[in-house]
Amino acid sequence: RHPARRAVLPPPVRQLAREEETMAALGMSATAGAGVAARAGQCANRRSRVAAAAGATIKDEAKAREPLEKSSLFNAKFVPFDDVLSGNSSGESYEVDQIIYRSQTGGLLDVQHDMESLAIYDANYWKALFDQRVGKTSWPYGSGVWSKKEWVLPQIPDDDIVSMFEGNSNLFWAERFGKETLGMSDLWVKQCGNSHTGSFKDLGMTALVSQVNHMRKRGMPIVGVGCASTGDTSAALSAYCAAADIPSIVFLPSNKISMAQLVQPVANNSLVLSMDTDFDGCMRLIREVTAELPIYLANSLNSLRLEGQKTAAIEILQQFDWQVPEWVIIPGGNLGNVYAFYKGFAMCKELGLVDRLPRMVVAQAANANPLYRAFVKGLDEEFESVKAQDTFASAIQIGDPVSIDRAIMALKATDGIVEEATEEELMDAAALADRTGMFNCPHTGVALAALIKLREKGVIAPSDRTVVVSTAHGLKFTQSKVAYHSGEIADMQCKYKNPPVETSDKFGDVMDVLREHLQMV
Repeated sequence: RHPARRAVLPPPVRQLAREEETMAALGMSATAGAGVAARAGQCANRRSRVAAAAGATIKDEAKAREPLEKSSLFNAKFVPFDDVLSGNSSGESYEVDQIIYRSQTGGLLDVQHDMESLAIYDANYWKALFDQRVGKTSWPYGSGVWSKKEWVLPQIPDDDIVSMFEGNSNLFWAERFGKETLGMSDLWVKQCGNSHTGSFKDLGMTALVSQVNHMRKRGMPIVGVGCASTGDTSAALSAYCAAADIPSIVFLPSNKISMAQLVQPVANNSLVLSMDTDFDGCMRLIREVTAELPIYLANSLNSLRLEGQKTAAIEILQQFDWQVPEWVIIPGGNLGNVYAFYKGFAMCKELGLVDRLPRMVVAQAANANPLYRAFVKGLDEEFESVKAQDTFASAIQIGDPVSIDRAIMALKATDGIVEEATEEELMDAAALADRTGMFNCPHTGVALAALIKLREKGVIAPSDRTVVVSTAHGLKFTQSKVAYHSGEIADMQCKYKNPPVETSDKFGDVMDVLREHLQMV
C-alpha cells in the first residue's frame, strides 16, 4: 500500500514478515477466529526478536508489515455532533486532516467511523486481535490506544504515530475498601493515572499529537499545539509534543494547579502562560488565539482526543473478558471523558463484542457541579453554566463544560446518574480508600464519595460489578494530602488524618507510642 515506506530488512525479518502477511490474509479469507489472530501474534513476536538482533527498530518492522487486507476501507471523518445526536445526516463532513473544530452552525464535531467496513471482521476476530496485541512491543500496537488503531485513527501511517506505549492500565480490585466500607465484593478501580504523565489525558493526547505530526509531515502550516488546562492536559500535551519535536503552548490559571502538575510542562519545554483567570477564561483565550495563529487546538473541544480516551472503556471490557460491568463511575469536569467512555462502550456493542451498555455515573465536585444541577432539574431543561468555586479536585473545577451536550447524550443512552460530593466528602473518601492500599487523587475521591452515597441510597447493589475510573495519580496531588493529614484545612474535620507522631529518641518513649498505636497496653 505504501511501497515508498518499506524498510529494507535482513532476510530472516523479511521471511517472518511474509509469514505474518499470510496469516493476515487467511484471517480475511473466512470468518476470523482467535487461532488466526494468536498465530499472527506469534509471528510478530518472532519477527521482533529477529529484527532487534539484526539492528532494525520496531518502526522499521512496522513499515515492513502489510496491513489487514480490507483495512483500506476503514476511515474516520469529522461530522457535526448534532448529526450524531439526531441520528440524521446533514451531509456535512470533513477529513480528519483538516484544521477545523466547529460545524457550520458553530456546534461541536464528532469523529465518525465507517462501521459497515469495521463489521467486515466479526466480533470474535476483533476480540482476538485486540487480545493478542496487549502488552507487546510491536509498534504501535503495544500501546493500549493503538492496539485498537482501526477503531481510533485507521488512516494514519504507523510511522507518524507519537506513542509512549500509554494505556493498558490496571484494574485494581478494591477488595478491602469494597468489603469493609461498602459491603461490595466486585468493586474495581481503573487506574488511568498509571500512565506516562500520570493521568488519562495521555490516551487522548497520543491520538491528537499523532494526527498533528502527520499533518505537519504533509506540509500543513501548523507551528505548534496549544491548550488551556487545569493541569493534566498540559502535562500530556507537553510530553507528547516534546517526543515529536513539536512546539507546545499552555495556558494555565495561576494558583489553581498543583506544583507537580505545573512542573511537567515546564520540564518538557512548553511555553507556559500563567494567567489571572480560571479555566473557563483560559479556554476562551486559547480559542481566540488558535483562530488567529496556526496553532492547533488540543482541548477536548477537538474530538480527536476522545478517540484515544474511548479506548479505556474498551480496555475495561477486554480486562473483564468482554463481560459488561453494571456500573462505571467517572469524575466529570469538562465532560469529554464521559462521552469518550460512552463511545467506547457503544462501539463494542454495535460491533457485537458485548450485548449491552453499563450504566454510567458522573461524579462532580459540589463546588463545580453544573451537570449535577442539570440532572436534578431535568436533563431536557435548558442547561445553565455556573461559576466554579475552588475545589481540591482542581482538574474538574469547570463551570461551563464544553462537552455538556455529549455528556447528556451519554447519560440518556446508558440510563445514567449524576452525583456530587462536597470538599469534605471527597477528601474523606480518598483518605479512607488510601487506608486500604490505594493512593487516590482528589478527583477519584469525588467518584468514591459518589459511590458511597449511591450505596447508602441502595441505587448500587452489593453484588453489582462496579468500576470507578481513577483519572490521575495521587502523586500529582500530594499538597492536598499533606494539608489533609496535617489537619490544616479550614472548616474540615479531616477525620481520617494520620499525622506523624512526634517523639524523643528515648527507647521508653518510643515503646509507649508503639504500645498505644498497636493497642498493646
